Amino acid sequence: MDETKMEFLDLINDKYLIDEYFKLKVKRELNINIDLSSEYVTAHNIVSKKLILVQTFSHATMENPQLYLLLRSLIHNVNSYQVTKTQMISDLNNK
Repeated sequence: MDETKMEFLDLINDKYLIDEYFKLKVKRELNINIDLSSEYVTAHNIVSKKLILVQTFSHATMENPQLYLLLRSLIHNVNSYQVTKTQMISDLNNK
């Protein structure tokens, strides 16, 4: 039985990967081609001391309820370790 090695994200060094993954997900779900790199930043959680993604949504994102909810969900999935680097790479390779 093959075991797939799960790589976890480094939120700073994997920023480009996260950007491309979010862009792919938005394109698939909403058919919108948009640069999302400025819609979030990496910060330290003051309680857990871990790096997390924090939304910095633009006015355009805030005005689009579907985009807003999808991005919130994607950020939550990254912050709660529900998506791994391995899964992102796999999705991007299968686009």
